[in-house]
Amino acid sequence: MINDAPRQAWYKGLTRYQWTILFVAWLGWVFDIFDSAIFNLTKGEMIKEMMGAEAYKAHGTVVEGNIQGFFFAGWALGGLLFGILADRWGRTRTLTLTILIYSVFTGLTVFCQEPWHVGVARFITALGIGGEWAAGAALVAEVMPERTRVAAAALLQSAAAIGPALTSVALISLSHKGWQAMYLLGIVPALICVGIRFFVKEPEATSSPQARSKTPLADIWSDPKWRRNVLIAMVIGAVVVTGAGTVSFWGPNLMDAANQGLPTALAKERKGYATLISHIGTLAGVLLVPWLCQRFGRKRTIGAFFLLAPLAALLVVNVGSSYQTLLWTLPIYSFFAIGISAALVLYFPELFPTRMRATGAGMAYNVGRVFSIVIPMVSGALIAQFGSIGTGFLIAAGFYAVGLVAVYFAPETKGQSLPA
Repeated sequence: MINDAPRQAWYKGLTRYQWTILFVAWLGWVFDIFDSAIFNLTKGEMIKEMMGAEAYKAHGTVVEGNIQGFFFAGWALGGLLFGILADRWGRTRTLTLTILIYSVFTGLTVFCQEPWHVGVARFITALGIGGEWAAGAALVAEVMPERTRVAAAALLQSAAAIGPALTSVALISLSHKGWQAMYLLGIVPALICVGIRFFVKEPEATSSPQARSKTPLADIWSDPKWRRNVLIAMVIGAVVVTGAGTVSFWGPNLMDAANQGLPTALAKERKGYATLISHIGTLAGVLLVPWLCQRFGRKRTIGAFFLLAPLAALLVVNVGSSYQTLLWTLPIYSFFAIGISAALVLYFPELFPTRMRATGAGMAYNVGRVFSIVIPMVSGALIAQFGSIGTGFLIAAGFYAVGLVAVYFAPETKGQSLPA
């Protein structure tokens, strides 16, 4: 029978508290990505200053890749630790703590004098970034009504485009300043903590002791269903992270190469504009993917993007790396590689019940980064050896085959309510 009842617009009937939760989680994720992207856009200038021009030319990408590996390790550990804490201690308090960690240590990066200092600062910054996603995604999934979760997922993950866009604008605005100015801006998210602390209460679904598990990690691994879900999801998460990280991390190196020989300020501006344009593809992807998930299912959508993303990576590598070419190839890769991350905001909370949701989602999205820690390290070494930045894109392209296997075995959750 066809249901002719008019559908209520997703935003109708939402309470002030629900809007506040969505806004706070979105803002936390925007600045989460903002602080993540700062290193991507400043690493060339920063590491070259610390190592010297000649040493950087010979080994710069190796050092950058190693620092990014430390960053991924911190992200993975933070996703696990703070995901558990969010299930035991509460979503909102954990969200506050993680935002405070990543903003403060981004600001402290200005005091770094050597590359290993940067590696330590980025590791601790990533602890907070990894934990913020786990707490925020679980919070939004549990507070928003079922009919709004697709739209909420799209809006929440739009931060994956807005965050880098803000970083690009900051780079353009501060093009005549040193790299330190960018990191000072990273302290701004600490102000969000004040709003969270005083205006956001713990959702009713998790506020009672009965709704929390004292051993959420053990609960996941002891139950065959949840253990299977988290293993499959971790592989999917690792593939998404690797693909998204490739364009975000090595894309600026392609831009630096295309802008070689230009005055420093002009090169920074061009890199900022190119990054801004590349994330037009990201924004289109993250807004479209949740609706594709709702229309065609989670598995089909993720699988389709895992097929198309490596083709987009090959496009970036094979059509040339002039500045003009990058302005249209990088947005295409961003659409597929970063856009698919919006599916995870919708899908991962659906794989676990309330008492272990933040732990499971945090492990799936962030601990999956353990598998991708070596990718920037290996690709950085290969780039230094062969002199081709496109190597990083080719490695990511091959990684999607692993993701397709995981998607085949993944459960479909379309049309199902969140597990209680």
